[in-house]
Amino acid sequence: MNEKAQTNTKKNTDKKAKLIAQRKVQILAAAKPIFAKNGYRRTKIDEIAEALNIGKGTIYRYFADKKSLFRAVFEQGMAQLYQTIVSNVEKTNSPPEKFRMAVTSYFSFFDKNRDMIEIMMQIRSEFKAEYQQVYRDLYSHYIVNVQENIRNGVKMGIFRDMDVERTAEAYSGMLYGVLQGFYLRQFDTESENAETLTNKADSVLALLLNGILKRNE
Repeated sequence: MNEKAQTNTKKNTDKKAKLIAQRKVQILAAAKPIFAKNGYRRTKIDEIAEALNIGKGTIYRYFADKKSLFRAVFEQGMAQLYQTIVSNVEKTNSPPEKFRMAVTSYFSFFDKNRDMIEIMMQIRSEFKAEYQQVYRDLYSHYIVNVQENIRNGVKMGIFRDMDVERTAEAYSGMLYGVLQGFYLRQFDTESENAETLTNKADSVLALLLNGILKRNE
C-alpha cells in the first residue's frame, strides 16, 4: 500500500471512529433522562430509540444490551463529575480553597445534572457490583488527590496533624451522605423555594474546615 492509500485509510478510520463516538454520545444523552424518569426495570430500548428517531437495532450496534447502556450512562456521568472537580481544583494552590472548589463543584454538578442522582441510586440498587467497580476506579484517583491536598495543608501549617487517609474517607463520605439525604427527601425542582445542593456547600465546608484547620495556640 502506497503512502497516499495509507493516508486515505487512516482518514477513513478516524472518520468512522469519530462518527461512532458521536452516535454513542447521542444515545447516552437520550437514555439518561429516560432511565432517570422510568427506572432501569421499566425502561425499554424502544423508548430510547424512539427519542432518537432510530431503530432499536442501531442502539444494539453500540451497546450489547440494556444493562451495558445503563452502566455506560453511569460511567459517563461519573467521569464528567471527576473531570469537573479536577479542572476547578487545579485553578488554585491553596489547600482550603481546593476543598472549597471541590465541594462547590460536586454539589453544583448534581444540581445541573439531577438525572445523575437518580441514575447513581438506581445502579447502586440494581447492580451493586458494577456500581462498586466504576465508583472504585474513579474513587481511587479522586481520593489520592484529596489525601495529597490534606498532606500539603499539614506541611504548610494550615491544617493540623491528622490521619490523612481516614480524614479523606470521612470527607468523601460526608459529600455522598448529603447527596443521598437530598435524594431521599424527594427534591422539588418546580417550587421557587426548591432546595439545591449548592446551598449546602457553605455548611459542609464549615464542618470540614473547622475540623482540620490548625488553631493558633
